[in-house]
Amino acid sequence: MRVALLGGSFDPPHRAHVQVIEHLLQSGRFDEVWVFPSPQNPLKPASVPFEDRLAMCRLAFEGLDPRVRVKEDEGALSGYTIDLIRHLKQHYPKAEFTFVGGSDLKDELPRWKEIEALKKILHFEFLPRPPDPASPFDAISATEVREKIKKGLPVGDQVPKSVLAYIKNRGLY
Repeated sequence: MRVALLGGSFDPPHRAHVQVIEHLLQSGRFDEVWVFPSPQNPLKPASVPFEDRLAMCRLAFEGLDPRVRVKEDEGALSGYTIDLIRHLKQHYPKAEFTFVGGSDLKDELPRWKEIEALKKILHFEFLPRPPDPASPFDAISATEVREKIKKGLPVGDQVPKSVLAYIKNRGLY
């Protein structure tokens, strides 16, 4: 089984995240896409609790395709990718995992815990992000979405309707 792993803060999940998942599925290179909201990114703190981001990911992604799974394994772990991958390799020894991230993430890899060990047990794929002309994805920033919500400005279709309803119900951001 070939699995694309999409990790992130998802604070909140938005249309560009949906586009990435659809792109990965349509590529035919992966049997499934597993989404892992980070409980606490050691390099970037989230503004809302893990439980809320997990719930928003389920609302945004689980109905897209039966091959998409929102996983909470990482919630019980340290937040470091190496710990997650070791956990996954134990539980899914026959799976082939590819970590998918934006091209900007490549520059952060040297700061990751045990990155050399991680490179030996995991494939990486970096997708071009806007404003790169090679990027097929919309230029949406979770930071900008949060700021618009804080200011009471409309976010249009940048955030799935179910996620926006959740945000409003919970008074997030």
